Amino acid sequence: MNRSPTHQLVANLGQRIVSGIISFDVYAMIVMTVYSVLALIYFHWIPNSSSIIFLDLFVAVGVGALILVHALTEAPLFAMLRRFYIIPIVYLMYDQVHMLVPIVHPVDYDTQLIAADRWIFGVDPTHWFQQFASPLLTEYFQICYFLFYVMPIMQAVELWKRGDMQKLDLFTRGIAFCYFISYLGYFVMPAIGPRFTLHDFSHLDAELPGFLLTPWIRDMIDVGGGIAQGIVNPQAIVNRDCMPSGHTMMTVVNIYFGLKFKSRFRYIFVVIGGSLIISTVYLRYHYAVDVIVGILLAAIFLPIEPAVNRLISSRIFRLRSMWKTD
Repeated sequence: MNRSPTHQLVANLGQRIVSGIISFDVYAMIVMTVYSVLALIYFHWIPNSSSIIFLDLFVAVGVGALILVHALTEAPLFAMLRRFYIIPIVYLMYDQVHMLVPIVHPVDYDTQLIAADRWIFGVDPTHWFQQFASPLLTEYFQICYFLFYVMPIMQAVELWKRGDMQKLDLFTRGIAFCYFISYLGYFVMPAIGPRFTLHDFSHLDAELPGFLLTPWIRDMIDVGGGIAQGIVNPQAIVNRDCMPSGHTMMTVVNIYFGLKFKSRFRYIFVVIGGSLIISTVYLRYHYAVDVIVGILLAAIFLPIEPAVNRLISSRIFRLRSMWKTD
C-alpha cells in the first residue's frame, strides 16, 4: 500500500525511537510508576506525595524527550546522556523510597536481624569488630564506604571512553536493575541498623574516631541517609535502608562487571570493594545478615536481568514492526 511522505516520515521516526529504547529505560519507568501509584494510594499520609508524582512525571517526560532527540540527531552528546541519565534517577528513586517505606510498611525488623546475626555468628558482629578498631582503620574503611558512589561511575566512564556501547549498555542495565531490586527490598524488612540499636549513635565519633576525612564523610552520609545535623532523635527519621545492604549488593555487581569486562580498575574494585563490604559492618551501618542477603541478591538477580532484557527486547521488536514502512 502507498503511503504519503508525511506518513512514511512519521513511521520512520517511530521506528527509530522504538529502536532506541534500552531496557534500563523501562526499568526506570516501571519504578517511577510504582512509586507514583504508591504516592497516590497513600496520598494523605505521605508528606510531599504530590511532589513524588509530579517529579516522576517530569522525569519520565524528560527521558522520553531525550530518547526522541537522540533518535533525531544521533549526536554523541545525546548518546552519552542516554546512558548516564540513569545516575541521577537512581539517587532520586533512593530518596523517594524512603518517603514511602515508613508509610507503606511502618514496622522495623532490627530485632529479627539482630537475632539472625547472633544465631549465625554467636555474637553481635559490630561488637566483635570493636576489638580491631583504630583511627587509621576507621579512616580507611570510611573512605572505602564513600567510594561506593564513585566506583560504578568510574567503570561507566571507562566503557564510554572505550567506545564500547554494547558493554556500557549491559553494565548500565545490570546496575539499574539491581539498584531498583535493592530498593524494593527495603519495603520488605525496614531496619535502621546497629549504630542505633546495638550502639549509642551519639557516641559513634568517640568510639570509632578517624582522622581528617572521617567526620566530613560520616556527616555527609548521615545527611544523605535522612539525618539532619543536630537532630535530637535521629533513629526516628533515618532511612530504613539496612536490609538488604545495597552497598554490598551493588559493589558485588560492580566487581563482577569489572572482572568480566577486564576493566583497568578491576583490582581496585576488588580491593576497595572488598574493604567496603567489611566496612558496612565495622562502621555499624549494617548487620552482617544484611551483607549476606546483599551478596545473595546480587548472585540471584544478575543472571535474571539478561532474561528480563530479552523479554523487553522482544516486546520492543514487536512494537517496532508496527512502524514498518512499505
